[in-house]
Amino acid sequence: MKLFAQKLKWKPSATQAIIGVLALVLLGMAIPRIDVEFRAAADEVQTVNRVERTEHPMTAHDKLPDEADFELVAESESLALKFDSVSGHFIVHDRRSGHVWRSYPEPEHWENEGIGGIWKDHLRSPFMLRYTDFAQRQMKPKDTNFISAGGRIQEVKRIDGGIRVDYELPELGLVIPVQIRIGDDYVETTILDESLKEQNFSLIWVRLFPFLGGVHSVGQEGYLFIPDGSGALISFNKPEENQTRTFQGAIYGEDPSFINGMERSRQPISMPVYGVKSGDKAVLAIVTEGEEYGEIVASPAGVYSQYNWITIQNRYRSTFLQITNRSRESGFAAYNEDQRFAANRSVRYYFLEGDESDYVGMAARYRQYLLEEDGYSRIEASDGNLPLHLTIVGADRQSGLVTDSYLPTTTTAQAMQIVQRLYGLGVEKMQIQYTGWQNDGYSSYGGYDSVDRRLGGGSGMKKFIDYAHSLGFPVMLGADYTLNNTGEDGFSERHHAVRNMSGTTLRDAYWSSNDASLVSLQRAQHVMENDMAFYKELGVDGIVLGGIGSRLASDFNTRYGGTRTESKQLQQRMADELSEQFPLVGGNSTNNYVNASMDHIYHLASDYSYDVFSDRAVPFAQIALHGLVSYSSSYANQRDEYHKQFLKDIEYGAVPSFILTHDESEKLRFAYGIQLFSSEYANWASPAVKEYQRYNMALGDVQDQYIVDHRQLADGVFATTYSGGKSVIVNYNRYPYAGDGIRVGAEDFTVVQGGADD
Repeated sequence: MKLFAQKLKWKPSATQAIIGVLALVLLGMAIPRIDVEFRAAADEVQTVNRVERTEHPMTAHDKLPDEADFELVAESESLALKFDSVSGHFIVHDRRSGHVWRSYPEPEHWENEGIGGIWKDHLRSPFMLRYTDFAQRQMKPKDTNFISAGGRIQEVKRIDGGIRVDYELPELGLVIPVQIRIGDDYVETTILDESLKEQNFSLIWVRLFPFLGGVHSVGQEGYLFIPDGSGALISFNKPEENQTRTFQGAIYGEDPSFINGMERSRQPISMPVYGVKSGDKAVLAIVTEGEEYGEIVASPAGVYSQYNWITIQNRYRSTFLQITNRSRESGFAAYNEDQRFAANRSVRYYFLEGDESDYVGMAARYRQYLLEEDGYSRIEASDGNLPLHLTIVGADRQSGLVTDSYLPTTTTAQAMQIVQRLYGLGVEKMQIQYTGWQNDGYSSYGGYDSVDRRLGGGSGMKKFIDYAHSLGFPVMLGADYTLNNTGEDGFSERHHAVRNMSGTTLRDAYWSSNDASLVSLQRAQHVMENDMAFYKELGVDGIVLGGIGSRLASDFNTRYGGTRTESKQLQQRMADELSEQFPLVGGNSTNNYVNASMDHIYHLASDYSYDVFSDRAVPFAQIALHGLVSYSSSYANQRDEYHKQFLKDIEYGAVPSFILTHDESEKLRFAYGIQLFSSEYANWASPAVKEYQRYNMALGDVQDQYIVDHRQLADGVFATTYSGGKSVIVNYNRYPYAGDGIRVGAEDFTVVQGGADD
C-alpha cells in the first residue's frame, strides 16, 4: 500500500533544485598541525599543539595514511586498536588471524586507483558529508569530506576500550564527535549526537568511515551483501557494463512525513545490517543505534572508483513538502531547517574469517547478536510437526450504487466447516488467523471491539474459538491499529491523525477512490489497550498486527506526535504489551525492531529487487531468524509461480500458509481492501493438505534448529543444512540432479539426514 499526503502537488523543478547532488568542494583550506600524545588516564583530554599551515597534510600527496603513524590506543583479547591523529583514521589488528582491518580502502591496489578530484579525497577521508546553508535560500546542498573541507582534529581523549575524537571543519562551523571502541570481535563507531555542533552550515547526511572493508576486484571470491528483501549479493566480478548505479535503501523504509527522492520499488529493508566478503575474510556491519535514520549505500567497482564499498548514510535532515497556498494543493521541496534528527549513530563491524566469511557466517553472527543483545530467544522444541498457518477472511466491502455493499465470505459457523474439513483430511496442527471480522469487514479500520453480527457476532466467534481449541488449534484475530477510516474509537482526523512536516494528514491508499488516515501511535496504543478486555472475553490466543512493525513515520501531530525514534519505541512497546498479554503475537512483513516479540511473521520477504548489479537473492533473513521466530512467505494459494515458490519455501525453511474463504473468491473481485485470486476452501482443502504434508516431511522436525549452512551445489540446485545435521536439497531445474551420492528429481527436493551437531 502506498503512503501519500492527500491532494498535494509539488513542482518537479523545485524538488530537483533542492535535492540535486553536486560534487563541488572546498580544497586547500588552511589548517593547523596536530600533535597528539595518548596517556593512560581514561578521561583525560589530550594536549593539542597547533602550528599554522597553509594546507592540510593530506593535500600534499594523494596517498593513503601511513601505517607507521598509527599509535596503539586500546586492546582486547582478540583485537588491538590503533589511531592516526593526522588522517583521523584507525586500524584494527586481529590477533586471531594477524589480519589488519583499516577504516580506509585496502592499500594494496591503491596505485591502480584511477579516480581523481574530490573522489580521491573521499576515499582517503574518515568521513564524507552533505551540508547546506539555510541563510542562503538558493544554495544547493554540497558534498565534501574531511580533507577537502580543511578538517582538523579538535581534541582526542581516551575512553574505556578506545577513544573519542572531535573532528572539526572550521570553515563550515561543524564539529562531529566520534567514539571508536573495540570489543571481543568487533570495532564500534558512534557519532555522539549530543556533542555534535552546527554553526555556519547544517548537516544533511554523514557517511562515517565509508570505505572500511573497501577492496578492488582482483579475481578473488567476493561480494557486497545488501539487506534487500531476504538479502542479495553484489558480486565483485560482475561485468563492468552492469556497474551503472549504486544501491541505496532506507532502513525500515522511507519516512512518509518526508520526501527523500529515493526509489520506492525495491524490496523493504527490515534488518539494519550489511557486509563485505573478500576471499576468506569478511566484515559484518550491524547498525546498533540510530538505524531508523540510516540509509544503506553500496557501490560496486566501476561506479565512483575501482573499489567495491558499502556504508551507512546517517541522515540528519530530509526534504519535506513546503505548502505554498491555502488550498494545500501545491508546494516545493525544502529541508527541515530547525529540526535535526537527534540520535546517536552507532555501527558495529564484526570481523569474520575462514568458513565464517560468507553470508551464512554473517547471518549466524547477526543471530548471535539478536540472542545476546537484542532480546530474542530460541524457539522451544516442538513435537516434530509444523502448524499449518490458516488465514480466514470474514468479510469486506465494495462500492455500491448508493452505499457500500457488504461482502460476507466466511461466517464464524462456516469457519468451523473449513477447520473441520482440513482436520479431517489430516492436518493435526494448525494456527488460525481470522481477519475481516470487525464491523463492515476487512477494509474498515477502527472499532476492533465487536464482531460483525452478520458473521455471527461475539457469540459466534466464541463458539468458533472454542471449537478450534477443542482440536488444539490457537486462534488469533487480525487488527490494524495504525489506520482509521470509520471514526470508531472516538477517532478524529483533526486531532488523532499522523501529520507530516507541513501539517498535512497522512493517509494510506488501499483502493482507488478511498483511503484511511494514519493514526498517531500514542492514540493507537491507548485504543489497543482498551480492547484487551474484549479479546480476552472472546478467548483469543493472540493478535496479528497490521502496520505495527512495518510502517514507521515521524509524526508532527502537536498532541500525540513523536520522532521516528519515538515511533519505533512506541511500536516496540505495543508489541511487547501484546506479548505479555497473549500466548501468540503475529506480524505482517515486520521489521527487526519488533520481531523479538513476534511468534510468527507473515509475508517475510523471500526474494530481492532484481537490480542489474545484484547477482541473486540469499536467505540471510531466514538464516538469522530460523529457530528464533516462525515465518511464512506469501500465501500458497496466492503465489505468482506456484511450484517454484513452494520450492523456495522448502529451501528457505518457511512454514506453509493459506488464506481461505468459504464462498468463492470472485465475490471479492471488486472489494475495497482485499482481492484474492483463488480462495474458496472447497477447491483448496485437498491440495492444501497434500502440500502441508510435504512441508511437514521436510521441515517439521527442524523448526527449533538454526540454519548452519546454505550453498549452491550446481546451477539451480541449493542445499540448506540445519544444526541437527539434516539437509534439504532443492532442485529448480526441469531435469534431475545427481552429485555426491545425492539424487534429486526435476523441480523437486530431497532430505538427507545427518548426525546432530547442535
